[in-house]
Amino acid sequence: MNLDLSKLRRVFSASLASDCLDHLNYRNQVLGSDITMISGEGVMMGYAFPVKLEVVEAAPEVPYVGLLKALDALGKDQVYVSPTNRHGHGSLWGELLSTACAFKGVAGTLTDGPVRDVSRTRALGFKVFGVNTSPLDINSRYEVTAHDVPGVIDGVTINPGDLIVADLDGVVVVPKDVIEEVVRRVEEKDAGENQFRKAVKEGMSPSAAFAKYGVL
Repeated sequence: MNLDLSKLRRVFSASLASDCLDHLNYRNQVLGSDITMISGEGVMMGYAFPVKLEVVEAAPEVPYVGLLKALDALGKDQVYVSPTNRHGHGSLWGELLSTACAFKGVAGTLTDGPVRDVSRTRALGFKVFGVNTSPLDINSRYEVTAHDVPGVIDGVTINPGDLIVADLDGVVVVPKDVIEEVVRRVEEKDAGENQFRKAVKEGMSPSAAFAKYGVL
């Protein structure tokens, strides 16, 4: 799929994506509201790159083996996704990972656990979505055992190549089979919303504007 994500990020929002998925009867594609933008601004939009994590209780002889393999495989316009089943055992992301990924054009990272090094990551402007913060390192707490494999967060299955759309409103997962249709509908709805805004600013009543443009 050859989408111009840099252009679409100026149009998309989590709310628009969710609305369009609703109309396609995909009504359970939004993650928990406590997963928020901890670093970055605007819209995080990219293709899901989920990893598989195993909880451990001791540091391995050689640390970060699976994590580094995943980071090496991660590419431009992808979102690194770390599902933890809400374990909250330690931080899943930090500033050095952000630095390495920002250099490669990675779209951002998403987890249902905590992250760390927030001040430095914010200074980079790298987009990080997670639940709270913690100084605890991933080493001796999680091992990445596979990458670019399906994962689940809050009951939402996230497959490699699904489109992640996230902003201050929340996180939406667009299944890859309907990405093109959702893009078409979002662009259409965005155009209608612009017409609605213009009409009400020029004095048209909200009900008349809705009747004419079909958006609210």
